[in-house]
Amino acid sequence: MKMAYIRKRKDGWFTEIRRKGYPPLNKTFKTQVTAKAWARRIEASMDNGTWIDEQESRSATIDQIFDKAVAVLTSAGIPPAIPKLTQLNQIRNHFYGVTLHDLTYDEVIAFAVARRKVVGASTLQTQMYYFKQIVNESRIKTSESVVADAIKWLTKKKLIKGSTQRDRRLEPGEYEALIHEANFGTRINHAHWIVHAIDIAVSSGMRQGEIHAMKWEDINFKTKIIRSMRKDLREIGGKKLHKIPMVGRMREVLLRAQDELGGDGSVFAVKEAASISDKFAIMRKKLELKDLRFHDLRHEAISQMFESGLRIEEVKLVSGHSTLEQLSRYVNLRPEEVANIDPAKR
Repeated sequence: MKMAYIRKRKDGWFTEIRRKGYPPLNKTFKTQVTAKAWARRIEASMDNGTWIDEQESRSATIDQIFDKAVAVLTSAGIPPAIPKLTQLNQIRNHFYGVTLHDLTYDEVIAFAVARRKVVGASTLQTQMYYFKQIVNESRIKTSESVVADAIKWLTKKKLIKGSTQRDRRLEPGEYEALIHEANFGTRINHAHWIVHAIDIAVSSGMRQGEIHAMKWEDINFKTKIIRSMRKDLREIGGKKLHKIPMVGRMREVLLRAQDELGGDGSVFAVKEAASISDKFAIMRKKLELKDLRFHDLRHEAISQMFESGLRIEEVKLVSGHSTLEQLSRYVNLRPEEVANIDPAKR
């Protein structure tokens, strides 16, 4: 059994390991101490059978791994849903050009901490598990599981956690503050597109990904129907075409958006669905609105539908929920509003 070869060179300590049955390995270190430590670690892993060939991961970049994963799912007829694809693209773009071998624990933590400033703990947990899933399914072995280790630390520090049922709705004055900020706080004499995303969410209860995916060709103002591919795990591909009826002021809201945004192609020209919640988070912080998320507007819309007198079956048709149990998670009725419902109008 040959020992590691270590020699001093001008650029540092050149270290080489040659073992029968293993590819030759070499690396240069700044100090002799680190060179010997590396050699001992590699030789010990070869002796106990835990050594991993990292050459494959040296050339595989994060963006390549993610692109391949999405392509495989798409070719199988189960493309990632828009919210998931958005979260994957955020990771892909952040670590573009970084190889899986060179990905460090500190870099993953830094990414997660930055994301936590604009998303909730449960949303970040979902995104980090997507990250871990893609890395694991790449079948590229590395000596360290930096993403899994980062998730453990984030969990310990409570920066990520499972989702809990929320009952947050808009408080008096919050909707007006958001609309005013969107109209006048971001651009001079021109409303920001976020004002229309907020109004659509509050009037329709549509999810962020559904709002982002809206196209004008799918909106029929005459029949007052919106065609939308909604999440449905029972269907092949995980989606099903839904026809959403325009109730309340939905038609008015969409007509105003058409006048200001134009009536061709996508309703919103922003590339990523997450741009909606990110912009909303910036506004929320500026307005000091405590614990309000864009998704809470779906709670607000569905609760308003019940308070306006719509029946359960009617609300389910608008919201897209398949069961009463799912729907009930989004209903947070105010006693004062229920008391004013006229039974004769039901």
